[in-house]
Amino acid sequence: MTRRPPFPPAAAGLPRTVEERLRGPAVLSPSVTVTRIGAAAARAVLAPAGRVRWLAVAGGLAAILAWLLSGTGPARAPFAAAGFGWWAGLASGCLTISGLVALARVDWRCGIIRLAQTAALLAALVSTVLACLSAALHPASADRTTLLMALSAVTVSAFGQWAAALVPDLADLRDRPEAQRVSWRAAFYRRAAAGWHGSSWQWFVWERACRALALVGILAAFALQTDLALTLAARTDRHDTLLPVALVVGAVLSGAGLIAMLAALLRREPGFDGFVTGRHLDILGRLILALGLAGLYCHVTEAVIAGLHGTEAERAIVAQRLTGAEAPAFWTLMLAGLLPTQALWVGAARRSAVTLGLVGALAALGAGAFHLLIVPSDLPSGPASPLPGLLAMAVGSAALFGLGLRVAFRLVPAVSIAELRGLALLHNRRPVALPPEGAGPPPRAGLAAAFASEAGLVEGLRGLGTPMPALHLDAYGPAPMPEAAAALRRDERIVREAALIGAVLAGSAFLLAQAAILAAETPGGLAALPALAWARLAIPTLSAAAAGGALGAAAALAWHLRQPAPEVGPPPDWREVFVLTLVPAADGPSPETSLETSPGTSLGTSLGSWARRLSALPEKAGRPLALRRAGTGRESAP
Repeated sequence: MTRRPPFPPAAAGLPRTVEERLRGPAVLSPSVTVTRIGAAAARAVLAPAGRVRWLAVAGGLAAILAWLLSGTGPARAPFAAAGFGWWAGLASGCLTISGLVALARVDWRCGIIRLAQTAALLAALVSTVLACLSAALHPASADRTTLLMALSAVTVSAFGQWAAALVPDLADLRDRPEAQRVSWRAAFYRRAAAGWHGSSWQWFVWERACRALALVGILAAFALQTDLALTLAARTDRHDTLLPVALVVGAVLSGAGLIAMLAALLRREPGFDGFVTGRHLDILGRLILALGLAGLYCHVTEAVIAGLHGTEAERAIVAQRLTGAEAPAFWTLMLAGLLPTQALWVGAARRSAVTLGLVGALAALGAGAFHLLIVPSDLPSGPASPLPGLLAMAVGSAALFGLGLRVAFRLVPAVSIAELRGLALLHNRRPVALPPEGAGPPPRAGLAAAFASEAGLVEGLRGLGTPMPALHLDAYGPAPMPEAAAALRRDERIVREAALIGAVLAGSAFLLAQAAILAAETPGGLAALPALAWARLAIPTLSAAAAGGALGAAAALAWHLRQPAPEVGPPPDWREVFVLTLVPAADGPSPETSLETSPGTSLGTSLGSWARRLSALPEKAGRPLALRRAGTGRESAP
């Protein structure tokens, strides 16, 4: 988590409304607390599905079945090819946005990053279904191999990001009594949480893994769009340099539009309006506006250059798009996908959930029309009017996406509980009321100190000085703890090394396999291969390396999470505060010294000495809220 507040201190004493007009709305509603975040997310996941939701699922299944049955003929091949490119672009755009905001560590990512990760994964799965239906992958085996490799890399990277980010949230659901009432949910969350107990070491490894997966996700998305541009350039008459730029801009624009639409819908869920605020809508609106301007530049520039300096064939293509058979798709792109984005110059339109959601949906739909314009020319011709086929493809694939979204958010939270808690602790700090001590087993050896914030825990560590080597320190918390990990000198390289080794191994294996295939198919062997053949393997090799890096980082995270939990941990009713535990090592002196150790007792190794040292710290310099024996011991006010 970044440690800078969203607003600088209001030294001039500006009212809140004036401050928001100057600097924008808050990234998190001031009323949001740590407890409310977990409760709202759990309620949305664990609440029983109503009749309206079941009817929506039934309607989605009917739409999917009708689409699949009507999309098998050869006349539908262009729509399947366009649908594959459309959803591959959506997956790439969402994956790029989620990766960039994760690497940048901006505060406003916390409300939308789960939406972006889920949308990227589901869009990749939908594009896989369309790839199976599409004749765009049939004519050339090389194109089929490279595109499938790129799509697989995006799918693996998207799933890795999504699954890794979910682990702390699933552990929170695992520990909730309402989730344990349903046996299959309890078993699912127990297995999916993978032994998460929220120690500083686990938070440290989790953040490293999420950042590594974000990086390889961006590389996989770049490789997919580049490979798609090369394939289209090889199989169509589009060889201009604006095609790759238009594809990338269209992909990120469609991804931003889809995220904006989902964010606008999420604000309508009870309790979620404080998580997805006007700040998120405003930033997404600005992003869509900038990308819409870039898309307009690409398409207008292409038409102007063809009219002024193009050949007769290029002018004929532009004329056909403006007034010929491709006019419906072209004007759908312009009037629905690009021109409505210019309404977001108005600040009120950007901050309106209805307006932004509508513009975002139109931008995503316009990307489908763009891919219909650039389908390979060797596919069978579609019907005279492409609009019905485009709508059928859009409705059917959108129903498949919506059904997957409904299933996903009935199992996992739609927002990142862990990251939102970190944001709430940083900006909406409230007085912490620890729960009363309940009945339980006898106290175990060790001391637990509760702190309201990570900064207080770090100050408490500094106030302890240098503990004895026989004393083991650890920290636990409900949110990422980078400062506590640094204070405890936590460091590891296995995640980065595993990601790098996985990338090298996967990229090398793919390159060697392709080289062997080319050597067998080419007379004269590898020496006779032209340089262009080797260059053509660069992008799919990057895709394979990205997939290998994602698998390596995920494997390292899973290995860390499978390590046994410490025998002495924080009290179970202190889940929403930061806890520092002091546990004598197994080979140290006897740990049975009471917290009320007398002054004459040797203070070198006794828990009582550390308890008094923490209690003597100033209130603003690390004094804990409460002290207990680790587990369910007697609570002692400092």
